[in-house]
Parts: sequence; C-alpha cells; structure tokens
Amino acid sequence: MGRKTRRQLLGQHFLHEKRILQKIVEAIEPGPDDLVVEIGPGRGALTFPLADRAGRVLAVEKDYALVESLEKRKPDNLQIIAGDILSLDLRNMIGRNRRPGEKVKLAGNLPYHISSQILFVLLEAKDLVERAVFLFQKEVARRITAAPGSKKYAPLSILLQNYFACRLLFTIGPGAFNPPPRVDSACVLFKKRSQPLFFTPELERDLAAFLKDAFSQRRKTLSRNLESAGYRREEIRAVFKSLGLEERIRAEDLIPEGLVSLFRSLSRTEPEKSAGR
Repeated sequence: MGRKTRRQLLGQHFLHEKRILQKIVEAIEPGPDDLVVEIGPGRGALTFPLADRAGRVLAVEKDYALVESLEKRKPDNLQIIAGDILSLDLRNMIGRNRRPGEKVKLAGNLPYHISSQILFVLLEAKDLVERAVFLFQKEVARRITAAPGSKKYAPLSILLQNYFACRLLFTIGPGAFNPPPRVDSACVLFKKRSQPLFFTPELERDLAAFLKDAFSQRRKTLSRNLESAGYRREEIRAVFKSLGLEERIRAEDLIPEGLVSLFRSLSRTEPEKSAGR
C-alpha cells in the first residue's frame, strides 16, 4: 500500500458540484446580520458564496497551504483563522468576534474522521448557535437523526435532538467531491429549539454518562447494561416496576423522555451504585 497524501491524512474531500453548494447555502440561510463560522473551508467553494450573502464569515482551516490561498482571494467580510477546530475554543472565538445583534451560524464539509468530535463542539456552543449545516458520512447523518427503535438511535442522537431540530436534508454521491470518498454523504440541518426538548442543560453531563452506560452493549438488555455499570439489581428492578418498564427492554426502545425519567429515578440510588463498583 502506498503512502497517503497530505489530503488523505487530513480527510479532505472537496465538494465541487455547484448545485449542491447552492442547496447548502440556502439551508444555512445566511443574511446581513449573520456571523457564519465555516469549519474546513478547503478551497473556498462554499466560503465565497457564504461571504456574498452573510454579514461576516469566519473560516477555520487546518491546512496552511489552503489558508495562504484563501487569504489571497478573501473579501473584506471574510476572516481566515489558521488552526484545528478541535484545538480551538469555539465559544471563546465566537465571543471575541461576534458583534451586537449578530446571529451565529455554523457550516462545514467535515472530514469523516472528526465528525463525532465536531458534534461535541457544537454541543459546547449550543446556546450561541442559531443554526448549523454540516456534511457527514451518510451513516453518521442517520445516527444523528435517528428515532427510538432504530439501530442508529444512540446517546448522541438524544443529546443533539434535545437542543436542535435535526433533519437530514439530502444525500450526496461520491462524484460530487474531489477526490471522491468511498461512501455517500448527507447534509444535516441543526435548527436551534426555543427551549430544550427533553432535559435541562444542568443535567447534560451526568445524563450523558448514564446514556453511555445504557447503550454500552446493544445486544444486552437495558437492565443488564445498567447492572454492568454498577447499579444494584434490586434497585433497577424496583425502578423499572415503578415506571412500568419491561425487564427485557433495550435502551434503543425507550423514547428520550423515558430514558430521562429512568435516569432521574436511578439517580436516587447513586450511593449504592458507587459502592457497588
């Protein structure tokens, strides 16, 4: 097997189909009062159309060769930030650059290998972001938008859908990119909810840990997973009975509200859980 090129190492697949680029711009809905943060502008195929319509655009690019190229062509309302979005503090970046009255929107054709990490970056800045449109590997997009009962339904689905209405807008074949990826891609819209749907932000950290335990082994029942995580069997049975849950139910079969209710009820058994580990 030959050595990978720099583009392959960075996971870069540049979108070039104008029709698709236009659809993404329309989904972002950039306006004169918007600050759009683009992650991974690449050669600027999406960046410059965004700058034509948005008040201002911040483009975060890791590849310094591309940064230099973008700097030579940028309009006055486009700022290029050289760096890795996973190493930068997005909240701080937005706070430093946002002007009074500006709405913040995110966009990006994301490298597949950092897709999940970018979603946690989005969660960290959830209160600042009005709207986001990202391209993912199609399987990741299905996981983000998955509903209860689906094999794709996962903790990240619940966390994101709590704060954003998540919608898979359309799929994109490999031929729209250069070089073409080996799988299909999909465009996902994240539209901020007026208020959280399932739980308050204060619960997020502990609930995320609970969901990770609940979904840890999909072949096992929910009660078995929780027992493996350290919850006492008798406490699990008592809480399941009080909530009317079947003993053989699996995590993916519960709606988010049901999982939150279970988390709240089992939180009362936290001392026993810790002692059991």
